[in-house]
Amino acid sequence: MKRAFLAWLLPAVLAYALPARATDTAHAAKVAFAAQRPGTLMFGTAPPEGLGGPIDLVDDHGHRFTNASLHGRPALLFFGFTHCGVTCPVALVTAKQLLHGASVMHAPTIVFVTLDPLSDDAATLHRFLESFDTRLIGLTGTPTQVVQVAERFGVGVRHNDGRIEHSSVWYLLDGLGRVRRIYSYDTPASQMAADFDRLLG
Repeated sequence: MKRAFLAWLLPAVLAYALPARATDTAHAAKVAFAAQRPGTLMFGTAPPEGLGGPIDLVDDHGHRFTNASLHGRPALLFFGFTHCGVTCPVALVTAKQLLHGASVMHAPTIVFVTLDPLSDDAATLHRFLESFDTRLIGLTGTPTQVVQVAERFGVGVRHNDGRIEHSSVWYLLDGLGRVRRIYSYDTPASQMAADFDRLLG
């Protein structure tokens, strides 16, 4: 199932053919529908069965980071690298908007996992992410560790003439670490915030 998802995901992202953003009318309709069904996630797409899994990496402060480090709270996860010139900056601006628009209690945990661990050590990740928001968590590790986590989440990666091309999506994890929703990298912050708040209850 993950391989089938991966085969669809990478070409779709590289061609910028991920699902379009909801229109204002569709947004209003989804909000009205969700109001009748508490806990309903409104945006993005449902993940294939079995997507996701254990995370065991090192954060941008040099400390071990696992699923338990999320402390049972929902989180948003994104895979990229510090020298990414297109999708990662867009995603991280969205992350900044999410954090600045949320209350302290409802601020999401946002995790950025590098796909280039040989270049992105903990210190490099820390400097990069703090230029967006100091609350962002960066993860790195050995190449083997990073590949294992990326594969569990169905991340598509392709090396092309020294460049790294990768699938660029957000993963919404629930309090048990399960992937509940997938969003295009340029999904509006308001949509992901709405789903995050519904997971918090």
